[in-house]
Amino acid sequence: MPLASAAPPASVPSAGAVPSADAAPTVGVAPDSGAAPVGPRPAMVGPVPGPLSVVTAFDPPARRWLPGHRGVDLAAAPHSPVLSPADGTVSFAGAVAGRPVVSIDHGSGLRTTYEPVAADVRAGDAVAAGARIGRLLAGHPGCPVVACLHWGARVASGGPSGDDDDYVDPLALLADAHRPIRLKPTLPGDGVG
Repeated sequence: MPLASAAPPASVPSAGAVPSADAAPTVGVAPDSGAAPVGPRPAMVGPVPGPLSVVTAFDPPARRWLPGHRGVDLAAAPHSPVLSPADGTVSFAGAVAGRPVVSIDHGSGLRTTYEPVAADVRAGDAVAAGARIGRLLAGHPGCPVVACLHWGARVASGGPSGDDDDYVDPLALLADAHRPIRLKPTLPGDGVG
């Protein structure tokens, strides 16, 4: 699957504080998914310590079977801890196509996935927001830096097999205090600045 070109890095605070219980953002879904927007969910913290640096942005395909980037890639040092961004239960920890992956079910149909991660957890383990689930490994295909964590998020669409689940931008799940600040670029002569 081709990856999107690297986006300019964006910084955002990470897993410093657990969001308040009343935080509940509403998140959209990938275009043309045919699904309704995701309902309120507990706001999340970043899955790596410190400011998040996005090196490849979420780039959903126009149709679910087309190529796209169904998550974000976050730059981090090799062997950095990978953290659960919200409470949940580990649904998978193992290899997928030869890559070490951890997936967490956060309830309400939301599942997040992380790779490449040397897991500290096993399927069935309960995890709390900010808990270490493993450590980041180098070698993520398409990563433009030494190591980056691919963070994906899917929302159940109600289909029996899960094949129709909708990918969402995991950055949109972050508590407001943890979201990247995105500024519109200015051009010379546009009267700004």
